[in-house]
Amino acid sequence: MLNSTQRSAAQAAHETAFELSLVKDERIGDVLFLIASIIALISTYQAEEAIIIEFSQTPQPDRSARTVAASSWTFLIGSILIAYVAIVRYRQIAASAPDASPLMLKGRWFTALGDIVSVIGFGLSALGDQMKAHASSEGPTIAR
Repeated sequence: MLNSTQRSAAQAAHETAFELSLVKDERIGDVLFLIASIIALISTYQAEEAIIIEFSQTPQPDRSARTVAASSWTFLIGSILIAYVAIVRYRQIAASAPDASPLMLKGRWFTALGDIVSVIGFGLSALGDQMKAHASSEGPTIAR
């Protein structure tokens, strides 16, 4: 049987492990954003190459549309992770800290709401870029 000190220590250890888990999830989201940004940068080089090739009258398929779609899907996954962390942190502070300042709670709520809007935006962008990539397989197009 655990006494109250041992229960408090166990609960603190559990909360610390949970916080570390959230930080790791947030880091994964940030790394996905970095990877997506690199993929998006590659797509701009591919689009530039497609324009130059098109100008030289040598028809080639445009690979940039597929790369942009991959970038958009990666951004979406990263934004989902970041929104998840923001929501969990808001719910955690709202439930466990009844004396938290209203400004802090409102700030966390706006952060979570903004991250949810980002998920919606990145989702729509990923769908649109996927449609463009599908269309580009039918003929030449230029990426966004």
